[in-house]
Amino acid sequence: MLSLASVALFSQLSLQQPEEVDREPKDCSFEKVDFTTNFAVGRLHHCEKTDENHYSLYLEPEREKINPSPWYAFAVENLTEESQTIDITLVASEGVSRYKPKRSAGDDMWHPIPFSEGDGWLQFELTLSAQTKELIAGQEIIDNVHYIEWLSSLIKEPQQSEVISLGVSSEGRNLAALEHKVKSSDKWIILIGRQHPPEVTGALALLHFGELLFSDEAYVVKFRQKYNILLVPNMNPDGVYHGNWRLTAAGIDMNRDWKNQTLPETQALTNYLEKLVENGGQIEFAIDFHSTHRNVFYTMPKDYESPSGVPLRNPQRVYDWIEEIAEMVDSVELEYRPGDHPESGVFKQFIADEFAAHAVTYEVSDSEDRNNIKRVAEAALISLVNRLD
Repeated sequence: MLSLASVALFSQLSLQQPEEVDREPKDCSFEKVDFTTNFAVGRLHHCEKTDENHYSLYLEPEREKINPSPWYAFAVENLTEESQTIDITLVASEGVSRYKPKRSAGDDMWHPIPFSEGDGWLQFELTLSAQTKELIAGQEIIDNVHYIEWLSSLIKEPQQSEVISLGVSSEGRNLAALEHKVKSSDKWIILIGRQHPPEVTGALALLHFGELLFSDEAYVVKFRQKYNILLVPNMNPDGVYHGNWRLTAAGIDMNRDWKNQTLPETQALTNYLEKLVENGGQIEFAIDFHSTHRNVFYTMPKDYESPSGVPLRNPQRVYDWIEEIAEMVDSVELEYRPGDHPESGVFKQFIADEFAAHAVTYEVSDSEDRNNIKRVAEAALISLVNRLD
């Protein structure tokens, strides 16, 4: 059962939202069909009817010269009294097919749509029953409210765990986190996700990892009595809300900001971690969940030393962890790449340089089978618990 304080904070985090903005795309209402984005994560720029039952929907990023990851999410409504089939072409400057089209009747069940593609476009047909509405998106929709509800559902030991706010985003949205504290331990695990809004397969991995970590399974119940945990599943709530391709509402790539700390989001987590260490805590390990074109773990080099000259703690443990994951799910292609980039401003480098701890960027393939995502996440947790026990 949640404490009264947790219930109050949950209500605050769920209901507090900045002033709404006009989310509707331009010129997207037609005689027979209507395209809308009046929901969180919805995104289209403008529309054009090119022929009878043929529509071109245009995608534009939040800033020019951006990682080519065109996000789209919209509702399409059949305004007629009979079934109709429409032809939809998504148009973007580049990379339009990174996220393959999926459809949902609004029941959280998502189904892939067959499509064809060319240079800067992706085309598919959609058959709609009379006066029905469906959601179309590049990946499953996981919005800000979902994260707040999900974090609260994880609490198993109310005396040790609670949902907290680390601070607020550029637009005033709360940075919700689950804080699990053990009085007898000074060791901490840090888990973050959704720095880049459309990287949903990484989000799915984090969700499964977190659900298992805070489950009633004996091995994780024992682990939670030895380790403190900070879980921040949605570092970029503004970008998620707006359906951004990559950036925050301030137009900055968050996973390039950990060195300069220009964003309130990176500052908020940094302040938390610095206070944690000042109070005697020690960061043992951190994982940052992302998505890309393949399954890959980006690590720090085994012999890396922080700028203070302190070697990272237990370097071999990280490589043993990844190798064991690969053995446990040998049917899923995984790779790992060590590397350091001191000026990059990425999270794993920040954790290594500031806290002499290993951090891993856990990248999940955009098109990975959803069951495989769960299998790898479970293997990653089991192996991590074994390594840290």
